Amino acid sequence: MPGLLLHYGALMMCAHPPGLVTVPAPVQQRVLVGPQPVLTGADMFLVAGCSFPAMTMGAPPCTSVTWLQVSTRVRVNGLPVLLQPTPVGVAPAIGVGTPPPNPPLVMAMQFRVQGM
Repeated sequence: MPGLLLHYGALMMCAHPPGLVTVPAPVQQRVLVGPQPVLTGADMFLVAGCSFPAMTMGAPPCTSVTWLQVSTRVRVNGLPVLLQPTPVGVAPAIGVGTPPPNPPLVMAMQFRVQGM
């Protein structure tokens, strides 16, 4: 499935605002989309500030994100790049930590480079 290449500067939130999804440091630094490195399947996503009501629901808040849609054709250093099917909206990923895994929201990203 085609989609836009996800990059280090993309703004993402977990399903429980204001949880901010960040990548501490991209695995690769050589292939760029604009000024930002392209994210690959080896990158780790962390969540900070998830507002999931852990005490009332009995489950922990979101702690990380697992990306589900990777490119089958485009690779960087042998690793598949991450794809986002729509420019803004629900990501093809799941939040790790909450019992029903909820997808994060992509708020801003690049619109020029696509992959399959």
